[in-house]
Amino acid sequence: MAADVTRSLATARNAVMYVKSNVPFGASNRAGDYVESYEKNRKAIEGENPNALDKLLGGMTAFLPLLTGANRALQIRDELSGRAATDVIGRFRQISALTIRTKAGNCNEQSITAFIFLYDLGIRPLAWMHLTNGKHAFVVIGRKPGSGADPSGWGDEVVVCDPWNREAYLLPAVQGPGILQAKWGCKTATAVFGVE
Repeated sequence: MAADVTRSLATARNAVMYVKSNVPFGASNRAGDYVESYEKNRKAIEGENPNALDKLLGGMTAFLPLLTGANRALQIRDELSGRAATDVIGRFRQISALTIRTKAGNCNEQSITAFIFLYDLGIRPLAWMHLTNGKHAFVVIGRKPGSGADPSGWGDEVVVCDPWNREAYLLPAVQGPGILQAKWGCKTATAVFGVE
């Protein structure tokens, strides 16, 4: 494996860890996050000898969907009030900050948070991607700019950073469509925003 790809993979893994440590409640549309978040955070909040208030607060961790909903509601509020940044990076920073503040977000919010983490490290080229079926968002490092939706044209040093799915992995050009198809039932993805 080339040194650049190894470095990109390590950096993508760090981005996943960063998101997971700052968005500990996870995603409301991921069953595993919901159960894990409830068990882990309920126990952490309640402590070893919980009183009635501790138990009430611990039980509130079951409201993960409300946290992700609050995140989205705050995004909409910013958009409707005119407080949303007009440039993409500025808007991504706002969404990332809201996601970290609410400690919850689905794939859009988690991947945007990873994108900003990687962007601030100076990682280039960097792209925020959506599957063409619209069912998932993630970040790609090393994709040839302007290379279209088919991963077979993205290059051989592409790394996917997917904090929602808790993974970072190589996406070699020849295997790219098959990997995406196996994981998501869709073999193409569009760059919604990217930097070189």
